[in-house]
Amino acid sequence: MDLYVIRHADAQPLGEDGIQNDADRPLTKQGLTQCGSLAETLERQGVHLDCIITSPLLRARQTAEGLLEHLAPRKPQLHICDQLAPGGKRKKLTRFLCSFDSPSVAIVGHMPDLGVYLGWLIGSSKAQIDLAKAGVACINFEDELDKGAGALTWMVSPQWYK
Repeated sequence: MDLYVIRHADAQPLGEDGIQNDADRPLTKQGLTQCGSLAETLERQGVHLDCIITSPLLRARQTAEGLLEHLAPRKPQLHICDQLAPGGKRKKLTRFLCSFDSPSVAIVGHMPDLGVYLGWLIGSSKAQIDLAKAGVACINFEDELDKGAGALTWMVSPQWYK
């Protein structure tokens, strides 16, 4: 399996435009543009996603939906997973991901949880990999997705794929 770990795109700050709840922060215009650029980059690199799994928070859902909007012609399935919300449990997230029999899966979530999860997947419970907003990391699993079983094959930020 190839797991594409994506941090949500640029979102409005808390308090702007009356947004009082972190879960309700929408993407900015820049964030919407980042979604299109990321989708185009994945396609140029030959990435064909079977499904996209997103956090239930608005900015992550909008990032996943923005990717879907720009991916052509085959659209991956979209799923929401509460374990991708801040504070989600990595073992429960892993069990959820293992329930998909798909060779190419993307997850969309939030820092710092995604960075800790990335470190855990490649073998360190102390490492944290920093993903930029709308950044993506590809982790390859030869066998089952599990702690320490992945190999980080590449990671890019929006500055690279513009």
